[in-house]
Amino acid sequence: MHAAVALTAIGALALTACSGESNDTSSSAPASTSSNKFTIAYNGDGGHQAWVDAVANSIKNTLGIQAEGQPYATFAELRQDVQDRKMTGAFRTGWQADYPSLYNFLGPLYGTGAGSNDGDYSNENFDNLLRQGLTAGSVEEANGFFDQAQEQLFTDLPVIPLWYSNVTGGYSENVSDVEFGWNSQPIYSAVKKDGGDGIVIANGSEPANPLVPGMTNETGGGRIMDQIFQGLVSYKADGSPQNELAESIESEDSQLWTIKIKPGHKFQNGEEVTAKSFVDAWNYGALLSNAQLSSYFFESIEGFSYDEDSELALDIVDDHTFTVKLAQPEADFPLRLGYTAFMPLPSVAFEDMEAYGQAPIANGPYIVKEGSWKHDTSIDLVPNPDYDGPRTAANKGIRFVFYTSQDTAYTDLLANNLDVLDAVPDSAFATFETDLNGRSVNQASAVFQSFTIPEKLEHFSGEEGILRRQAISMAIDRTAITDAIFQGTRTPAKDFTSPVIAGWNDSLKGSEVLDYNPEKAKELWAQADAISTW
Repeated sequence: MHAAVALTAIGALALTACSGESNDTSSSAPASTSSNKFTIAYNGDGGHQAWVDAVANSIKNTLGIQAEGQPYATFAELRQDVQDRKMTGAFRTGWQADYPSLYNFLGPLYGTGAGSNDGDYSNENFDNLLRQGLTAGSVEEANGFFDQAQEQLFTDLPVIPLWYSNVTGGYSENVSDVEFGWNSQPIYSAVKKDGGDGIVIANGSEPANPLVPGMTNETGGGRIMDQIFQGLVSYKADGSPQNELAESIESEDSQLWTIKIKPGHKFQNGEEVTAKSFVDAWNYGALLSNAQLSSYFFESIEGFSYDEDSELALDIVDDHTFTVKLAQPEADFPLRLGYTAFMPLPSVAFEDMEAYGQAPIANGPYIVKEGSWKHDTSIDLVPNPDYDGPRTAANKGIRFVFYTSQDTAYTDLLANNLDVLDAVPDSAFATFETDLNGRSVNQASAVFQSFTIPEKLEHFSGEEGILRRQAISMAIDRTAITDAIFQGTRTPAKDFTSPVIAGWNDSLKGSEVLDYNPEKAKELWAQADAISTW
């Protein structure tokens, strides 16, 4: 998710572009005599060196300070130091939305004490605006508060927004009706394949965990789970929700929700999907001792605890109705219910969850073909004959091949040995649209890229820190970098969310801090130096 020879060459181009003739101010940048270095940590196994070097050089050329990348060998090593709060400089971050809501980009990343708040940002005004948004009477009203919360972020800049990532993909000559959705994933069920066995071959990666709703929080497992499970709602290509198993999701106060399930739907073993299927699955996913990776999705439900085992405030009314009581009113609660963590489970799953995760009994448009999961190689999904919903399979099945190199996957695509690719390698950015001759995709997706400057770093707290963060942001020529390195597959950021999310706003107060403005950047840096010399 995250081809190195090519990146080295285009990285050099980006460094030139960042100080091109039309914007060149590097000659007037102040010369720094400080031994202080501004560093941006990144994982070397993810193809990030070129853009990190380009960003660092843009900062260096504008502000006249030492700025450079700090490589980690692997993503796992980088994340470990981030989680252990061992970072001594800035570090690359990003977010792909779990569900199509502005809040999903804001609350988990910047709310005080939130699980993905890697920089330990805390602002009372920001938190209050989040709460007001969550308790608003409608999604539209909520988005107004979330916009105000972003305006606070523009002042404080706990992270430096860089760009939105497009989904760049393609498909072979063997398939048709290929469409990509809001979350960068192909709409696999709609893909048609004529000839052969009718099975669509798609790229994938070995799931990091067993195929259990509460344990699946990465793309390898997520793309499979989205096909084999049917939840209360699913998302259309544009991100708008549509009912699947839900007959209705209603509330008079946005706190106590009544959910009615359509009767007659079954898991592949014949067991009916009932209210209990959801209540038991959600309680399992939330229970502390079960250590489910996605347990935090249930924290808004009354009864959830990070400290002890406790049951959620879920009550079964009848076989097809249950209620959910939230800890506070939240208008966008129904938007979340298409995410993997909220899928139902059959009763047999609770007999041996580990075994279930290796051979899941599902209820979605596809089911896992028995014995087909060859770890680190591939997995086969076949259409579920009992599925009755909006995502009925238009093909004979999907085979996800677990590639370890996107370059290899791309080579297979060009040879028509792979039917659908959802991530073109960096090495092909300049050529893939020509190579694929009308069979390529390059569109906005719900992925936001940034780098985080931890609150604890010297020179980056208080008034001095705000000035330096704003200066660094204005010292980055996002347009030149995205053009030179990413060949039009990234779009300079205008906020902290994504243009594919309903309510996105590119004209928020304070967003000018994301504009390349070398003179203003130097002015702000000098003001910070007046407080404490760099």
